[in-house]
Amino acid sequence: MKKIKAVMTDSSAFRRSYVICLFLCNVTPVLVFAYAALAAVFVWGVFLLIYNEVTRHTALKTRYGLWLMLFVLSAVVTVAVHFSPNFLNNVHNIVMILHAAICFFLFYGVHTEKHLNFRRELYSICRFIVYATTVLGIVGLACLMANIEFEILGLKFIVYENRFTGLFSNPNQLGFYAVTGILCSHMLLKKDFIAISGRERVSTIWIASSAAINAISLLLSDSNGALILLLCYVIFYLIYKMFGTERGFSLRQIVTKSISALLAGAVIVAALFFVRNVTQEGFSKIMDDKETIVVLEGNLSKIQSEGITFEHENKNIDSGRFKLWEQASEMFLHNPVLGIGKGNVFDYGKRIFVKGVKFTENATFLTPFLTDFHNGYLTVLVCSGAVGFLLLTVFGFRFFKHISARVLREKGLRESTLPCMYAFLCAYAIYAFAEEALLYNLMFTVAFFWLIIGYASCFLVRYEPDHPLRHIKLFGRRFRRTLF
Repeated sequence: MKKIKAVMTDSSAFRRSYVICLFLCNVTPVLVFAYAALAAVFVWGVFLLIYNEVTRHTALKTRYGLWLMLFVLSAVVTVAVHFSPNFLNNVHNIVMILHAAICFFLFYGVHTEKHLNFRRELYSICRFIVYATTVLGIVGLACLMANIEFEILGLKFIVYENRFTGLFSNPNQLGFYAVTGILCSHMLLKKDFIAISGRERVSTIWIASSAAINAISLLLSDSNGALILLLCYVIFYLIYKMFGTERGFSLRQIVTKSISALLAGAVIVAALFFVRNVTQEGFSKIMDDKETIVVLEGNLSKIQSEGITFEHENKNIDSGRFKLWEQASEMFLHNPVLGIGKGNVFDYGKRIFVKGVKFTENATFLTPFLTDFHNGYLTVLVCSGAVGFLLLTVFGFRFFKHISARVLREKGLRESTLPCMYAFLCAYAIYAFAEEALLYNLMFTVAFFWLIIGYASCFLVRYEPDHPLRHIKLFGRRFRRTLF
């Protein structure tokens, strides 16, 4: 019984399991098994939320946790106000609230676990992502070069709508996974990771292979959102290297460094788009005039390749997002204060718009669960209203103000993974404007974001003294000032 309790109350084991399950939920050959495992792990997470709150009062110890607690409370009120006659909608709403709480208090709240070696936990997750993305990328590219295509659960692989998907559910997901693989490869080269790795150290060959394979996969996926994420990561990291940890810049130095950063950023953007075009053109020529082996329900057939360019079939720069964002804005105006809840978006869309929310015209039984505005901020605004959006914004402002001050002032963190995580979080804040991200999605893209926020927060609070002046008394009880 003690061993079972030890496992069930191990938040670190839960985080690793949850991240791995969500990672595999977009790897289509194992998708069904991954979702089945995710259901069990999700229940485990709900248990841990309750257990940690009862035994350790996690929410009250979480830095800026007041805003997160109020957000969850407002989400519960929203569900109560917009209680749906459709049972599945209510289940969806509850799952999203619990998922948000897991992200807040088990992922971001990792800094409340005093005796956890968070570097080793992060190292193990980065190692898994590097190995997994590299192997999956190699298999996907091998199938591409052999002109082998699959169809599983109605999803087409290795190429879908003229874009490389590999073994993932869609090109945009492949793009995000590729960027996380590159990020983790970069972090594995940092001194604080190398110092704790010991025999578990990932070899330089693996790291280099991961960066190369993931870069090729990203370019062939033609995911503009993921490419922007990588570009912003590189640019923000470059800005940190120019301005971070140094003080007392003269006006001339500030102007010179700023111009240098702008020029470097412009060169990086131009170079990356050039490399993408060259890579796509090169692979499209390799694929020309080849027969494709199609595997469909166990039967093999060969067809002549129609020519793959690895570019969007829809040439509009927004890929239909502008219409989605317009609909999101209109839906928000119908319920601006508390929102409608994520589970009600599909049904409310059918009531407000003749054809419903864009991209849901050919609805299946999964469509209500997958309906999204491809903009993390608008999704929160519609689902949680102005109240929830404001609460999450206050939390974000407080957190980024704190982490920016720490990252840019502390010289001792220069060779740690914190600058990498800081650059990624800044880049993700831009990425969330164009993709399913931020919070209201049971996806790896969301969990990984909150995971990185959690580990970054560990650098900020782990060694701060618990001084009496850091507390405040309210209603006869003592609270930490950082709660606010």
